[in-house]
Amino acid sequence: MKAATAAIILLLCSIVCTAQQKAHILVITGGHGFKQVPFYQMFDSLAGITYDKLAQPQANELIAAPAVKKYDALVFYDMYDSITPQQQQAYLQLLQKGTAMIFLHHALVSYQRNWNEFQHILGGKYYEKATLVNGDTLTSSYQHDVVIPVKIEDRQHPVTKGLQDFEIYDEVYGNFGIQPGIHPLLSTTHPGSSRYIGWVNHYANTDVLFIQLGHGPEAFANPNYRKLLQQGIHWSVQHHRKK
Repeated sequence: MKAATAAIILLLCSIVCTAQQKAHILVITGGHGFKQVPFYQMFDSLAGITYDKLAQPQANELIAAPAVKKYDALVFYDMYDSITPQQQQAYLQLLQKGTAMIFLHHALVSYQRNWNEFQHILGGKYYEKATLVNGDTLTSSYQHDVVIPVKIEDRQHPVTKGLQDFEIYDEVYGNFGIQPGIHPLLSTTHPGSSRYIGWVNHYANTDVLFIQLGHGPEAFANPNYRKLLQQGIHWSVQHHRKK
């Protein structure tokens, strides 16, 4: 009887501990259309993760409010351009505190006109218009519905650990700017793409994760992409909890 009671207590402890270890994240969208059902089905499939969802402009308002503290990580899938000076300052304060931030796909295109510092946070910039960068004129490009060969650049990093090189049916971006200090995680040889398509960028007290992949249902359902996203969220949360 005592043994059975002890087993039940251990089981209950295991359930409680597992629940406590779950990462509670905010998924931020807005400014770009996407297939919502398969997108959120992807997040539903991620083990150890619970999420709320919020679109812009309400998301930037929340980021500037105390309620943002209840989230372990902010996952950006938005493509937005409007942000107040107060909201910019709120972002910077969160980064100073070491808040986990993950940016996906078209988040690279955000804040084209009124927040130049954003490219230093994310680690790159999509140039919608021709822009002179270090003596070169860059105009970024995109191409839908292509097969992208993905190379794992750092096989020991917790975000990519256990992943082998893979292919994904997705969208490429080309000729976008990349900050010199990024730590590359993923690259591709696709001719329509810039070389690096996933990285960690250190900004203030935060190691920001960017993954360029993730345009549509085929990408959302890709098991390698799901593993990449799940490991990326868990690493980012645990990494910044230690700070």
